[in-house]
Amino acid sequence: MPLYGTLDLTTVAPRLPTLPNLDTEAWTLPKAEMLQLLIEVPRSSTDGLLPKAMHPALPSYVILAVTRYPESPVGPFNLAVLRLGSRAGAHPRGFLLGAVTNSDGATKELRTRWGLPVETGEVKYLRRHDRVMGTVARGGRTILDCALVDPQPVAGTDVQYINWVTAANAPLDGQTRPMLIQVDPKYTFYKAERGKPQVSAFDAAAWNAAGLQLADPIVGTCCTVDTDLPRIRFVMDPLKPVFQGTRRIRESRADE
Repeated sequence: MPLYGTLDLTTVAPRLPTLPNLDTEAWTLPKAEMLQLLIEVPRSSTDGLLPKAMHPALPSYVILAVTRYPESPVGPFNLAVLRLGSRAGAHPRGFLLGAVTNSDGATKELRTRWGLPVETGEVKYLRRHDRVMGTVARGGRTILDCALVDPQPVAGTDVQYINWVTAANAPLDGQTRPMLIQVDPKYTFYKAERGKPQVSAFDAAAWNAAGLQLADPIVGTCCTVDTDLPRIRFVMDPLKPVFQGTRRIRESRADE
């Protein structure tokens, strides 16, 4: 019997971002610097975080990522996200639990264009000779302090970034309701490194993940990439298995 999440999105609809439509234009985001850490978490600490339509990953893990975007339609900004490892059917996905930017403009656009659960705060990305560091603060309080220690060069083909799924209110068939939205950036690698993940501070509640506990580090990477935020192609009913509840919005990434 497959395992499913237990979160009923209709019960948390008021706190979800709301999209005016599902027809957002794509953003091109060149030369982004991405720090990504995979951390194993106790399965018991993820209860209630994953929507009913999705399957939990086994073993359970989260993805902590801090990215510096030097160029975007709203100017440079930094973005930190927490995603829960999961599957949509047979496909690995990272379900977005929380996100923070250092730009009010980016926060507004990411919420209303793609439904990312973003708030504005302080997000810093800093590189030293022996580590790459990311810190996040809100209301004067540090909610994430992490690093990739002793980064070593690897090929971009050795790095895998899985697609995102976010929960938002969006209009479909004349009704605005909670749904799952797939966000599937593409990546062209210029530089890739791998190292040891280190997390010095983590406030789970500040990432909409109260009770989540970090356990053993899995792997960390730091990459320079050309990437994007594409037009929305797929949405999913949050209460049905994805093979029953997936809806195609457009045929391909290039479909304008």
